[in-house]
Amino acid sequence: MNRHAKIVVMSLLFSMTEGVHAKKIILEPESWSFPEVVEHARKINTNNIEGKPFNRFGLVYTSEEVSSLKLSALSAQDLQKYADIVTHAYPDAVAKHLPSQCGALPLDKINETAVAGIAYVSINAIQKNTRNKAIKCLAELQSRFAEIDR
Repeated sequence: MNRHAKIVVMSLLFSMTEGVHAKKIILEPESWSFPEVVEHARKINTNNIEGKPFNRFGLVYTSEEVSSLKLSALSAQDLQKYADIVTHAYPDAVAKHLPSQCGALPLDKINETAVAGIAYVSINAIQKNTRNKAIKCLAELQSRFAEIDR
């Protein structure tokens, strides 16, 4: 193998190794306090997955619009559009606040936007284990919502 070919091969090996070892950056907000967290998230994302702009509270849909959602019947793909701006900007960071067992969460304390956020994380989180945790959580919640026809 000539010198030029060796350099090309070494360059390719180096770039492939770098790609394997490159870590994806998990973004975290500078503050979790409201309204700062919304403003930090707005620097990353101004629209939801449908391209609709978030309002000053970090939502696209009103509480009246989401209150009629059948949480047990909608797919994660359908639910994710109702997630808030913070979840859109920081899905992995938001997922850190999920309990280890979602089955213990009181259903009357969980709103539609929270369920939509879990759906968004289950699809869009960077880390696979985070997505899997959200998938499991969403399934547990939807099963329980089905029992009460919500």
